[in-house]
Amino acid sequence: MKETLKKINETLKERFASDELFHDTEVAANKLGEIILFNTGVLLLAILILTMFGVFPLTIETVSVPSVQGIIEIAIVLVISRAVKGDAWWLKYLMLTGIIAIYARLDMMLTHKAWILMVLPVVFSSRYFSRKLTVYTAVLSIIAFLISAYLGATAGMIDLNIVTMEKGTQMIATGGFLGDTVKNAGVSPEMLRRNTLLYNFLPKWMIFMIAAVISANIARTGREMVIKQHEKDVSAQAIKTELDLATRIQAGTLPNIFPPFPDIKSIDLYASMKPAKAVGGDFYDFYRIDDDHLALVIADVSGKGIPAALFMMVSKLLIQNLALSNIRPSEVLKRANETICRHNEEEMFITLWLGILDLKTGKVIAANAGHEYPILKEPNKNFEVFKDKHGFVIGGMNDMTYQDYEFTMQKGSKLFLYTDGLPEAANENDELFGIERTLEALNEIKDGSCEATLRHIDMRVKEFTGNAEQFDDLTMLAIQYKG
Repeated sequence: MKETLKKINETLKERFASDELFHDTEVAANKLGEIILFNTGVLLLAILILTMFGVFPLTIETVSVPSVQGIIEIAIVLVISRAVKGDAWWLKYLMLTGIIAIYARLDMMLTHKAWILMVLPVVFSSRYFSRKLTVYTAVLSIIAFLISAYLGATAGMIDLNIVTMEKGTQMIATGGFLGDTVKNAGVSPEMLRRNTLLYNFLPKWMIFMIAAVISANIARTGREMVIKQHEKDVSAQAIKTELDLATRIQAGTLPNIFPPFPDIKSIDLYASMKPAKAVGGDFYDFYRIDDDHLALVIADVSGKGIPAALFMMVSKLLIQNLALSNIRPSEVLKRANETICRHNEEEMFITLWLGILDLKTGKVIAANAGHEYPILKEPNKNFEVFKDKHGFVIGGMNDMTYQDYEFTMQKGSKLFLYTDGLPEAANENDELFGIERTLEALNEIKDGSCEATLRHIDMRVKEFTGNAEQFDDLTMLAIQYKG
């Protein structure tokens, strides 16, 4: 027996249950149905009480039975809904059938006063975003309200506008139910039923059909919107997954093991890159050219997101390949500019600083292609901006030349490199972090390690920007020469 019932349930569920996509929507609609039923129960109770005190011109016998039955039915449906926590495939059918039955009782008592009750169930059914369910509700409503109109013609609140009487007929109120007065005037129940169906139910039916068509259209449109939103969510999740993968790939292209050269005791080096989006256009790099020379690179690609990240990866490899050719930084930038300008249909560009550090002497040969000024700290002094020679950005114009310049890092000197995402970090008042705050933060930890220095700067930037959205990539590199 259990197996048979289980098979029947599975068959019915397969045929009538909503798609899994609409599960949450259906549960939310069931919750709304609970609210509607509860308020309807309050309304039935109010009608019963008002009739007892003579506010409504109905007999207590006419109201008490359907009101009490309706309240009991509401209680049963609410208990069942609470028992299954509003989550059962069949609950929507029970909910809508119960609402229709209860509203039909109300319509029977207040025949010409409660015409809007016929519309409410079909309008509510559209909340499930199922056109089939709305059609089911519409058909059931027509049958139920046709019956209620037929019974209410003689038992409910009669509309005198539909009563046909012979000329000269006088109506004498007897103090009882209005229907009794009408009947005492010689009006037959058959005439009341005919006129009620013709002049009361038929206009309600016409209004109902308009509401039913609108509700079916709302259900269909709502269903399409849910499906489209789901497709967007799936697409967005796919994009997010791809961006997460791109982020990991990009992070993997940057040196991220520190200390990077455990065998080189003459330097302390640390770097970080925090993209404004999942992937960014900033990059840093460092690598040995030979046993005695270390290349240091920091760059900022125009734009943000995936295009900037792709351009960044191509540029990073190009710069590295040229720098490993053991040519001067100015020549590296010149050749990189020529190569990029030949294949730059999107007209993107890079600001870049490249320096070659002699690990034995501390001498640095560098060239700057439109990048931020480096910040240098000499032994026993504060960090200060080093205004070096600037060349034009890479990728901006062909046939550009760049100039080398030199400086020497003494034992204990520190070099701090960064992208414009640091000084241009903005708070909620659109104030910029700026170079002055950068120098102040650097000098607060001027004797700390390179890692501690970058973490301190990052903390100061977070304190300054607060809840403001990060607008630009933030990349930093610090190196200390220990001699």
